Amino acid sequence: MIRGLYSAANGMLATSHQQDVAAQNLAHSNKPGYRREMVRFETTGGLDEFVGPSVSVHSDQTPGGFEPTGNPLDVAISGSGMFVLDGPSGPMYSRCGVFQLNGEGQLVTPEGFPVQGIAGPITLPAGSKSIEIGSEGAVVADGVDVDQLRIVEFPDQTQLQRVSTSSFSAPSGIEPTQMEQPQIRQGVREMSNTSAVQEMVQMTTGLRQFEATQRALRSIADAIGLTTRPTGR
Repeated sequence: MIRGLYSAANGMLATSHQQDVAAQNLAHSNKPGYRREMVRFETTGGLDEFVGPSVSVHSDQTPGGFEPTGNPLDVAISGSGMFVLDGPSGPMYSRCGVFQLNGEGQLVTPEGFPVQGIAGPITLPAGSKSIEIGSEGAVVADGVDVDQLRIVEFPDQTQLQRVSTSSFSAPSGIEPTQMEQPQIRQGVREMSNTSAVQEMVQMTTGLRQFEATQRALRSIADAIGLTTRPTGR
């Protein structure tokens, strides 16, 4: 019975964690390039040892939908592949191609991380009026070739570790490979791969699970109280 008490309590903790993840997904459902987080429940031990599920969180790397913007600095990748960013602690990888120019003419993310090209961070000539990004990532300013977007891919994207809302890092020892023929779309941005409706449904379901587990916990606690109550002589 005590084991059931711990099992119910751990179940409530796991469901609470799932609610936190769903709330984060909901908050970023309109964020370009955001990757939905998913909760995985696993049992611990055998049937005689089971006291509740363990919880792990991983990012769903399924591509999101495309939204045309007409902005020449908005870029999306069709199929696999990720942009490479110059992060504060090393390379970062992202599907969010909503770029802009900083004061030095560098192509950067809204957070200010430089976008990597084949030759390094991409810097456009001062006063560039026409910016074209070709289907394979070639960056052309006023008819002059500047660089090419560095697009890479990983054999297993589930190993990537989230470092910001839409950016990831690779664990030590895991290196990406350069894509030979990436498919780039200019004037388009890739949206989040989740939706507000999806996450609200998940939160409603999680609330029902939490309430059911809470009732089970209360029932077990009441039963323990009855068995341990002193009896009259």
